[in-house]
Amino acid sequence: MTHPSTQATATAGLSALTPRVVLAFVGTLVIAFMAANLVPVLIAGMVTHLDIDISTAGLLATCMSLASVFAMLITNGFVARGNRAAISRVGLVLLAGGYLLAAALMNLAGVATGLIIGGVGIGIVLACGTAAQSSTVNPDRTVTTVMIINRIGATSLLAIAPLFQGDLRAVLITIGCLGVLGLVVAGALPSLGTKELVTKTVPTRLQTITTLGIVLAVATGLWSVTEDMVYSMTSVLADRAGIAPNVAGWLLSGKVFGGLIGALLAPVALKRLGRSTSLLIIVVVSTAAKFAMITSTDPVVYGLAISTWGVMYGAVLVLLLGLAAVMDVTGRTAVVVMSVYLTGIALGPLLGGQLIGAVTPLIYAVIVTVPSITFGLVLFKIARASRKFEDGNTTAIAVTTGVEPARR
Repeated sequence: MTHPSTQATATAGLSALTPRVVLAFVGTLVIAFMAANLVPVLIAGMVTHLDIDISTAGLLATCMSLASVFAMLITNGFVARGNRAAISRVGLVLLAGGYLLAAALMNLAGVATGLIIGGVGIGIVLACGTAAQSSTVNPDRTVTTVMIINRIGATSLLAIAPLFQGDLRAVLITIGCLGVLGLVVAGALPSLGTKELVTKTVPTRLQTITTLGIVLAVATGLWSVTEDMVYSMTSVLADRAGIAPNVAGWLLSGKVFGGLIGALLAPVALKRLGRSTSLLIIVVVSTAAKFAMITSTDPVVYGLAISTWGVMYGAVLVLLLGLAAVMDVTGRTAVVVMSVYLTGIALGPLLGGQLIGAVTPLIYAVIVTVPSITFGLVLFKIARASRKFEDGNTTAIAVTTGVEPARR
């Protein structure tokens, strides 16, 4: 049994996943993710209430997400060793203010302005929360916990989305109020200790972005584009399969709930198969599900495909973001990966809106699935090459070698 003083020394500079810390992650990462999860609902609401077409609505959603990406990249250097709780509260103010402004104005210019301001806030909050995950004792466990809570919250929101009846103002107010709630509970968000302390106590964790981390980010971006080209167009795909809009909404909620199941299963796969093999298998199954969703005209096939896809998506995110969090204790790598992932979310609705009506379902499916499979293969190689970062931080295959401590 490890002596308490030894354990304290081994984790100095890193945070344990206490209830207060978990609540802080809820008030930052989980709430910031909500807006991305509600993109299909926002797009549908803008089409209805702003009298614009789906391409324009998709463009507005893209601008919101790109504002988040820009804010994440600008904030990355500050959150690596800054006071993340304080910085995240600045982002939460912008998040709440932007969405509530859009809800108050309810015209095209006002909603566009509010979404961009809110998007900047989301980016700041995501940068803080993402970096904070890397500064916990076990990043994989932290990522899994946050993802499970996120899936529960997103599933609940999407389950009640039909009650909004496409009311854009109600959706905007809901997101704005979540931002206000985050201000109350963000105070315990972990920040990193001094460089000397972390170097001494966490010698197996790098403290900088590596080439491998950049490759991981690029691969993640390509995969993310294909995911959101499907997710943002689920209303169109469901209509092609002969599914009524209200049923399509419940299926979308079920897809997000499937992400919860995937988040629960990911640690099991990580322990039994290792990260690389788990990721390759899960990405292949996910890609097949996306292909079936796009090409099928059978409601049953579509329902099974979107449910399977949801489970795989949750599992991939847990394994992928866990890898990014473990690679660099400052969180810089994780923030870059998250920002490029968000870029994919931003481009997905734009590309999907332009292509969905311009090409056949089969061609659309090929456009989506080829990058997905490529991502799976690249990620397999990256995960294999990154096993040296796993020791002591995850339930993956044990590794005895580590990275030498930084030298002065």
